[in-house]
Amino acid sequence: MPQYHIANLVLEITAPEWALHENLCFFAIENGQTDVFCQVVFEKRPDEPDEGAIIIAKTPGTSIYEYQNQIYNVSGDEKDIPSFVITAKDFLLCTMFVDPEYMDAKDSDIIQIVRNGLFASLRDVVIGALVQRSGLIIHSSTIIRQGKGVMFSAPSGIGKSTHTHLWQQLYQTPVLDGDTAACRIVDGVPVVYGLPWCGTSGEFINTSVPLEAVVFLQQSQNNSLTKLDLQEAILRLAARCFLLPWNEKLMNQYFDTVQEIAESVDCYLLNCLPDAEAVELVKNCLEMKETGI
Repeated sequence: MPQYHIANLVLEITAPEWALHENLCFFAIENGQTDVFCQVVFEKRPDEPDEGAIIIAKTPGTSIYEYQNQIYNVSGDEKDIPSFVITAKDFLLCTMFVDPEYMDAKDSDIIQIVRNGLFASLRDVVIGALVQRSGLIIHSSTIIRQGKGVMFSAPSGIGKSTHTHLWQQLYQTPVLDGDTAACRIVDGVPVVYGLPWCGTSGEFINTSVPLEAVVFLQQSQNNSLTKLDLQEAILRLAARCFLLPWNEKLMNQYFDTVQEIAESVDCYLLNCLPDAEAVELVKNCLEMKETGI
């Protein structure tokens, strides 16, 4: 079965080849030791859990239950892809149900709809698996500078991609991932990983580097860079990470990892314009830190 090495997790996925998103092929491996097993089945979804289930969240669009040490994620529309996901609480096992009417490998529109739906759901599985293994997925555009990662994080539309593209133009710095990156604590050191989930940027590299700094972007009429204290760094970082708040254990693991990252690397607030001066501010700061000035 296909295996993919993503953020130092080996995912094994049983699904028709045509149903797997094209970005995954860049992470394909052979003969790895499976960490997360995901099965995709084209069947009518099962019934929702009975009255013994614990309701975690319930909206018109989604119901999430805990039942018999498993998480049930049920879509309000049985035609959603997937419409029903059963995940072990440790996220090592997962089954995704897709309505059998989508089992049509000859229709290019259906193929892309299935790929995109499964791809998004697979990211949630990886988020859950990482959180329990000292890891997070962070909404950011991340560059590789001198063998280390510099993560630029902000809400959508603030200018993450614009800023990292300026780094590319000025200093030919590779983009590790244009929209999200994973960060894991490895032997006490935060390490960042490129992911197949890259938003609309289309930019990702299947590699990992130590994390040097996290820079939070904020639009301004002037450029300025401020180093954040630990409390502010934790608050800003927590707001930019993907979280599945499905139980207290997950929440605690999530915040423990956020705090460890914030304690391990310098975090900054960059009030900026979309110009070269903003890039120079960050570059000079990092160089001064390296030289001990």
